[in-house]
Amino acid sequence: MIWRTTQAKVATWFGFVLMCLGMFMAILDIQVVATSLPTIQDALAIPPDAMSWIQTAYLIAEIIAIPLTGWLTRVLTLRWLFVIAVFVFTLTSIGCAASSNFASLITFRVFQGFAGGTLIPAVFSGIFLLFPARSHPVAGTIAGIMAVLAPTVGPVVGGWITHHYSWPWLFLVNVVPGVIAAIATPFLLPRGRPRLNQIRNFDVISLALMALALASLEIGLKQAPQYGWFSAACFGLFALCAGATAFFAARTLKAVQPVVELATLRVRPFSVGCALSFCLGVGLFGAVYLMPVFLAYVRQHDALQIGSIMLVTGAAQLVAAPIAGALESRLDPRWLSAFGFSLFALGLGWRLASCSFRSRTRHARTLLATNYTISSA
Repeated sequence: MIWRTTQAKVATWFGFVLMCLGMFMAILDIQVVATSLPTIQDALAIPPDAMSWIQTAYLIAEIIAIPLTGWLTRVLTLRWLFVIAVFVFTLTSIGCAASSNFASLITFRVFQGFAGGTLIPAVFSGIFLLFPARSHPVAGTIAGIMAVLAPTVGPVVGGWITHHYSWPWLFLVNVVPGVIAAIATPFLLPRGRPRLNQIRNFDVISLALMALALASLEIGLKQAPQYGWFSAACFGLFALCAGATAFFAARTLKAVQPVVELATLRVRPFSVGCALSFCLGVGLFGAVYLMPVFLAYVRQHDALQIGSIMLVTGAAQLVAAPIAGALESRLDPRWLSAFGFSLFALGLGWRLASCSFRSRTRHARTLLATNYTISSA
């Protein structure tokens, strides 16, 4: 009996590691594609103003899938949700690699983003569903390291693949680990009882409102710098987002089986944590997504150079993740979070000051060169 229990625990840990591998693939896919956008543009003859949709389509589907993961876990169980998600992610990765035009690539990216958005929160749900409380720090550290490792090595991997091979291999690298995870996970994770009867009571209208609100918000944020924040198109998108959000919240709070448990936001520590995570995500991941585009189209760097530059930020996160995990049990989490946000704000301010100084220096040099040319003439 003890041997079977130990064997089941070991199998669960191996299954959890494979789940972390799936999350790693989902995060990695964003990074490897970001560094290779110019190569994909040249290969598929994509207009420059449409290039950002390769990432935007993935992210829109991902942000819709993330809040839906809780309901999907209750219906399918964590075990089968992960298997289905990693299978769809692998299949759509093959579809992305085989795309011969912009439309087919965007279509596969949408489905890939939805599957990838399911894989990420499933891992962190697994920490609490698969292990007792005493194992949560270890499981959380493993998941955190894998989540940080992906943006660390992603740019370099994407640049190296594009430089030495071709852009379809950016997606084909997901196939082997995806197949392994899809085949092995059903035999490793503990079995649960699916609640397929909840599909009958699924609130399709709430899902549509949530998708409409999130999609219109992201598209509005994407188009605002080009058309203006107060342009008719962007104003309409933001108004649509606000209206859909209001209707979604009102309908979800009254639902017997809500798509998203908004009632949990009434718990003050949880709502404060969500707000802080939002602020951190805007600054951290905004820079991660925008920096490769800036380096490619403004600095004219190739994929390998972009990956090498982005490696610095990821390496710092990789070093800090286990340190923060070790300090969490010894220090007050509030003070640890405050210290982390202070360092984060200091880094952003330092980066802004550095960019401003370089810009002023470059402008001064240009002005001096112009004056020298005029005086010489």
